[in-house]
Formats: sequence, C-alpha cells, structure tokens
Amino acid sequence: MPFETQKSYYSIGEVSRIAGVPAYLLRYWESFFTELTPSRDTRGNRRYTNRDIAMVLNIKELVYDKGYKLGRASELVKGDAPENDSDRKTAEILKLRKQIERDQKKNSTVDDRRRVLLEEIREEVEDLLQMLG
Repeated sequence: MPFETQKSYYSIGEVSRIAGVPAYLLRYWESFFTELTPSRDTRGNRRYTNRDIAMVLNIKELVYDKGYKLGRASELVKGDAPENDSDRKTAEILKLRKQIERDQKKNSTVDDRRRVLLEEIREEVEDLLQMLG
C-alpha cells in the first residue's frame, strides 16, 4: 500500500494526497458508500484508518480505472453484485481506449516532427530553385 502503516489515522488532506482525489470527492463518497465511514476526533475532523484508505483506493479503482458508475461501484463494494463478464469487457474497452489515446498522442508528436522536417526541406528546395533560376 502506498501509505505509512505505522500511523493509526490520517487526515482528509493526507488521504486526498495518497489517493490522488480531491477532499470534496472523499466527503461525497462517504455519503454515497456506507462502507466508507472514517471516525471523527473531538473537533469533528475525519480520522481515516488504513482500512478506510484501502476502501478509498478500491472505490477509486472501480470508478476511475474500471469505469463503473457510482451505483454499480457501490454494489461491488458491498459484495451484492459479482463482477460479471460484461464488467470485464467494459474494463477491457476502457483499457484499450486509453491505449488508443496514448498512441494518438504519440502519432501526433511524430506527425508534427514530420511536418516541421518537410517544411524545412521545402524551404531548402525553394532556395536551391532560386539559386538556379
């Protein structure tokens, strides 16, 4: 796990940095996922345990990486609905889309380089034609 296991609790800011999601989203997830219930200190501040952080990371994976809507992610977290074949297909489609986007960005960079090189060649050919003509 990407967080200290020696600490017994974490603030919402620390959990936000660990999970890479904004604090407001963590607060929203608390209202949506009944399994995510951090305790509170005497001042009312949230105190996330390692278990809570693991739950946040699980929710983030389901929503961001696998592309589930919150309702379906909630069912999966509760264990009410097993992950079926269509869920795996959805995850595979999202993975392929990300790969296509990366490839398109890479190709765009290569195309830009080619365009610049061709422009330089064109300018050199025009210079040579002017010298000859």
